[in-house]
Amino acid sequence: MSTEDLHSEAMRWLAQASDDLQAAQVLVEAGHHALAAFHAQQSAEKALKGLWRSLDLEPWGHSAVKLLEDLPIIPAGFDQAALLPLAAALDKLYIPTRYPDALPGLTPAEAYTAEEAKTAIGQAQRLMESVRAAVAGS
Repeated sequence: MSTEDLHSEAMRWLAQASDDLQAAQVLVEAGHHALAAFHAQQSAEKALKGLWRSLDLEPWGHSAVKLLEDLPIIPAGFDQAALLPLAAALDKLYIPTRYPDALPGLTPAEAYTAEEAKTAIGQAQRLMESVRAAVAGS
């Protein structure tokens, strides 16, 4: 794939990551905190998959941590270590934000707060900004 095609594919992933982040913001404003947190995780996952695609690599899986740790090429200036705690926090939101049997005695809608959702959105935003910068530099 040409460099231009790789960049274009990465930008498609980043566009979807941005859309997921916007959805998270709308959901938190509407009081759907668990779903907002889930979409924040999705935003981070898709942004990282965009980074992989920009490097002509095939990403696999849904864990932002694994997508960071398994990245075989680290772009110049990309602070992988600083992003790992954000990715870990977001990965914890992948399942329990969606399934009523993931949390004992609670549904996700009952369990998650606006503060948790807003924190997740901020974490995803920081991760996406780092990925955008890395894609722009590749």
